[in-house]
Amino acid sequence: MPARGGQEYLVFGDLRLGGVEKNMSESIENQFEFRRIKSQDEEILKDFSVEEQREIKKKQEILSSLAFFVGKDFQIPVELNKPGGGWHWDFENNIIRIDPKDLLERPMDYLRFVISHEGGHRRISRVGFIPLEIWQQPGFSFMMNAIEDPRDNNFVAENYPKFREQMELAYKMNLDLEQKTKIKAKEKLGYQPRFMQAGFEYIKQWFKETLKEKNEISENLPGEVRMVVEKTLKSAEDSWKTFPTRKMADGQEMDEAGLTGEDSIVKHAKVSYEINLEEIWPEFKKLVEQDMQDQKMQEFMKEIQQKKGEGKKKDNRGQEIPQEIKGKLSPKEQKELEKAIKKAIKEAEKRKKQQKKDKGESEEQKDDSETNGEGVSIDLDSLSKELQEKIKKYIESLPEDKKKELAEKAEKSIRGVEKELDKEIEGKLIENPDKKSKKEEKELKKQEGEKNEEENNKKDKDKTSGEEIEKFRDFIEKTINKDANMYEQERREVLDIINSLENDLRAIFRERRQRRWETGKKSGPSIDIERRIKEIAQDTPAIESLAWQKREKPTEKDYAITILIDLSGSMSGSKIQETFKAVIVLTEVLNRLSIKTEILGFNDRIYEYQKFKGKMSNDIRERMGNMLKEVDDRSDTGKANYNDDGWALTKASERLAAQREKEKFLIVLSDGIPEESPMHPRSDYELSKIIQKIISKTDQKLIGLGIGSGTSHVKKYYPNSVANVGVKEMSEKLAELIKEVIANYNKF
Repeated sequence: MPARGGQEYLVFGDLRLGGVEKNMSESIENQFEFRRIKSQDEEILKDFSVEEQREIKKKQEILSSLAFFVGKDFQIPVELNKPGGGWHWDFENNIIRIDPKDLLERPMDYLRFVISHEGGHRRISRVGFIPLEIWQQPGFSFMMNAIEDPRDNNFVAENYPKFREQMELAYKMNLDLEQKTKIKAKEKLGYQPRFMQAGFEYIKQWFKETLKEKNEISENLPGEVRMVVEKTLKSAEDSWKTFPTRKMADGQEMDEAGLTGEDSIVKHAKVSYEINLEEIWPEFKKLVEQDMQDQKMQEFMKEIQQKKGEGKKKDNRGQEIPQEIKGKLSPKEQKELEKAIKKAIKEAEKRKKQQKKDKGESEEQKDDSETNGEGVSIDLDSLSKELQEKIKKYIESLPEDKKKELAEKAEKSIRGVEKELDKEIEGKLIENPDKKSKKEEKELKKQEGEKNEEENNKKDKDKTSGEEIEKFRDFIEKTINKDANMYEQERREVLDIINSLENDLRAIFRERRQRRWETGKKSGPSIDIERRIKEIAQDTPAIESLAWQKREKPTEKDYAITILIDLSGSMSGSKIQETFKAVIVLTEVLNRLSIKTEILGFNDRIYEYQKFKGKMSNDIRERMGNMLKEVDDRSDTGKANYNDDGWALTKASERLAAQREKEKFLIVLSDGIPEESPMHPRSDYELSKIIQKIISKTDQKLIGLGIGSGTSHVKKYYPNSVANVGVKEMSEKLAELIKEVIANYNKF
């Protein structure tokens, strides 16, 4: 079937290229999808002339085939975006969207470059494993985008040489990108965010490297930005050079870890992400924090304008600078501040008029929300350093609730600009863990609702009234929320410990990531000149040269950790409360660090809270909230009456043994001597024998933690143990233990 347009070629591409037969139902689905895509494109094309439509469709078809080739996905739709909407690969829906305006205005070499770039994202960019808590931090997604784009380009250029030729043209045509975003940020925030300048500097440095130019950091960068870039540039280079070969991605060869295809793609993406997170983000984050301080000052200025606007409505005069801060400023500084505010309002009104003119609106169509509503951003660079410091000092003297309010507004503004920055970078990482989490949460709620309704029908067959059903649903919802709220409430109490432990462990990992250049490679980003000279002397042809260099891959966090928690009745009261906090500390930190973790509880059965393959989610937090109830549950077989240590340890060890990580740790938290249930008798599961078997027959490091006073017996059973841990110091002790385990695991 001949293709009349890019989208038809796209949907039926596998039929043409592979000759694969499809059953009738799949064919109908494909036709439906084709009609949907075609309809959407036709709607966009209506705004173009017949000649322009013909040119757009022709180029769309050419670019679609290139996207299939590079992305190795012969069904991925290549749809038209809104004119001026840019290009990107939508992770969530697996769609490449292209800008029809560019198809008309840009040369084909540029278009080939950008579509190959998007196909490269489809091929190697993966972010689904990033914890939501990490992704949500202001500035993090922009940092990821600024490094992921060069990584994507490196992969495509190494495997498709023609792409490298087009890359220089495309980036020269985009030299004004940074300037445009600076202007936009200045209008919205009143200054150029430091984190934005650092992100664009990474891209510039990558491009210089591509052109074989000397990597000199831009002279016009502020000192603090320059310092961060200098500290992290080598790590950024390592990150954007960490990708699978084409053969690895195609499943034709294995990487160093013995992985191939999608497994190898994900593995390389994880290593790149961990370099970003552990080596770049701690420094990059400092710039974000400085920007947040500036933005709090900016939000405070907006409030001043708002108060002036309210006063003007009342008496046509308006208030001056609030007296409480006015008294802190000299007359000169007061005048300086007033002048900056007036100038900002005037410029905002000017922009508003221009926007109306561009839209064809008349001056009479009044809309002064930008100037008189929430206030406008002033030019912070126009304020003296002394005045800025006085304003910041005044803000710090405000009540805590007011400071919190300003901080929340500042974060919202920073996030808004960051979102726009992400849109400007070609091929932005559209799907992020935030969207994915919300989607999964929605699906979980749907499943939970179906499950609750099913249970409700079983238990209340005779209660058919809508009122009774509603009451039952309310009860279920309150119960679930109670557990979730309990987790969050306790998490806040130990947040300082969580952050401290995370920082300590990251520092340990950074020390281990000492990388060097490995020579003797057939390809790589740089060449060992001395070795190549020797090869030339020996008449070794270039095609057989082994003088290329690659930076060795960073040491990975090759750990699997099981936390096994005693939920027998003796743990009731303050013991389980404090143990719960300690487990929250470990759960949050290990998940933030992407360490493979399993959280299990036990009495006469095993309670699964987080499996090794599970990612931290609201569902896991809800389940962990139930931990507090299990120690008092004596229903069914007696549950909390028993302490089946030997059996539970056996099961936990078997699950841990199935993991492929090199370093395996099994940490047991218990306060009592074993009290076996009839289901798991001592004759089969005597604790000391089980422990000796694990130590002698497996490579697992087994550690016992005795909770509360009178737990010296833990030392009797566990060779590596800490006994009599005070209940109130549980969180700190467990944090210290896990730090010691990871820092010195070879000693165990």
